Amino acid sequence: MIPSEIKTVLLAGGSGLIGTRLREHLESKNYRVINLTRKAVEPGKGYFHWDPEKKVIDQEAIKQADILINLAGTSIADSRWTARQKRKIINSRIFATDLLTQTLLTTPNKITAVINASATGIYGHTDNRIIREESFLATDFLGLTCKRWEDAAANFKKSGKRLVIFRIGLVLSEDGGFLKPLLKALSFGIAPVFGSGEQYQSWIHIDDLCKMINKAIINEKIEGVYNAVGPCPLSNYNFMKLLTQLKEGNQLIIKIPAFIMKLIMGEMSALVLEGTRASSKKIEETGFTFTYPQASYALRNILHKH
Repeated sequence: MIPSEIKTVLLAGGSGLIGTRLREHLESKNYRVINLTRKAVEPGKGYFHWDPEKKVIDQEAIKQADILINLAGTSIADSRWTARQKRKIINSRIFATDLLTQTLLTTPNKITAVINASATGIYGHTDNRIIREESFLATDFLGLTCKRWEDAAANFKKSGKRLVIFRIGLVLSEDGGFLKPLLKALSFGIAPVFGSGEQYQSWIHIDDLCKMINKAIINEKIEGVYNAVGPCPLSNYNFMKLLTQLKEGNQLIIKIPAFIMKLIMGEMSALVLEGTRASSKKIEETGFTFTYPQASYALRNILHKH
């Protein structure tokens, strides 16, 4: 029996980098966290089976939850963007979100709020312009993918739920993600700068992201779309320069021309050659404060440079 004052959070897509850390964070704040998983499950372990492609979901997960957090979707950086991989990236998000919205409409539940992931990739490449949530949306692959995901998530409002969409930037974590290949390159004495190096990187420390999601659970006035980024984005060059300084090695900063990245990665090269200078002002206006407002603070924490 769960005490009535303890909120139950249902995570969809909770096995990835963000979901794993988020679960730890929420449990430390005395939430009960349950997960949807495609794997076979044992009863009573807090995991419930679903298969979005087959439109299968254990409705008991929905019935138990007070809050739904949807992070479900294939990683955009796992492999080259072939036509097949693009379909997988899009469908994994749309099928999961559609199944969740439909289940909330047809299953009695006590869910009061839904928090859905998106990404700053929705804005495309924006040079050095400061981008807010109402800015123009891109029409490239990433932009359209995020737009379709957000459109699917908008259907949560049909069941009367408070909906928060976080457009997440580059997540900084010691456990993987954006930093992992960069740190590996640095271990070989190379600090890669991609293309011009002038493209902005809107980053966020994973603990600030978890803290932001928790804020959205607690504060019922938070609703709509928010950029989940730190307040001080850096250019690719300045980010790598800072990273090399903190590593205190003899890494050589090497600019890798854009055409080489395009040859190696194809259309997927947009992930490193393009950037967005997204603003965190809207979420800060809710009273949210960053533990790691500057990249130097975030990287020192991750690299254990105290």
